[in-house]
Amino acid sequence: MFLADYHTHSRFSPDGHDGFSALLAAAERAGLNELCVTDHCDTWAPDFPAAERYDAFLEARANNQTGVRLLLGVELGEAILDDALADAATACPVDFIIGSHHVLRDGQDFYAVRYTSEAQCHQLLVSYFAELAETAERGCFDVLGHIDYPLRYMRRDGFAIRLLPRYETELRALFGRLVQKGLGIELNFGKWAEPHPALFALFRQCGGEVVTIGSDAHRAGDVGRGIAEGAAICREAGFTHIAAYEQRRVRFEKM
Repeated sequence: MFLADYHTHSRFSPDGHDGFSALLAAAERAGLNELCVTDHCDTWAPDFPAAERYDAFLEARANNQTGVRLLLGVELGEAILDDALADAATACPVDFIIGSHHVLRDGQDFYAVRYTSEAQCHQLLVSYFAELAETAERGCFDVLGHIDYPLRYMRRDGFAIRLLPRYETELRALFGRLVQKGLGIELNFGKWAEPHPALFALFRQCGGEVVTIGSDAHRAGDVGRGIAEGAAICREAGFTHIAAYEQRRVRFEKM
């Protein structure tokens, strides 16, 4: 079975901790075939060290003796808010780009918000889906990251919000546009994440083919978290292959 972690962070992310070599060693221990390091390039972390990171990647790749294929990616956050930021994300060659949305246009960061009512949660989700639709139109990414991102922090504050069935119309429109553009979505196993298999079944119903799985690891010890479980979820949703990338070109590996 092909296992790949396509969402990890190194010391080049503001909230990352370890170098490429430590992440590779962890990927080998986890039994992965591929590891893609997708450091943050976000409005909340705009000083992206593209050149330094690329040099470190080349060194790690040259010295890699693990048998795990190392790829270089980026997590591009809030691309619709800053064209220069989007350009910085691809200043050096990358294999893969996650399009993420952590912060709304009005400056509200889902992580920093304190949720006090279901009404507040849904008000923010309406804005979130509107901006996700803009992000899909903007493009400059390969998969849309952690679509259920706000839910983890709503749940932290005691609100078990579900996207389905309430937001099925918005999700169908979003998924349809991604499919038209040849883009995909990510199954994310980050801290506080709670995978929602129904989202991936809906994406498949909408014609979706491109899916990646990521641990969202910010420490080497979390590399590979949830990858095998994610493959099972994708198979249950009707996917037979997982997406992998090289130089922004997708290929499909049988799960």
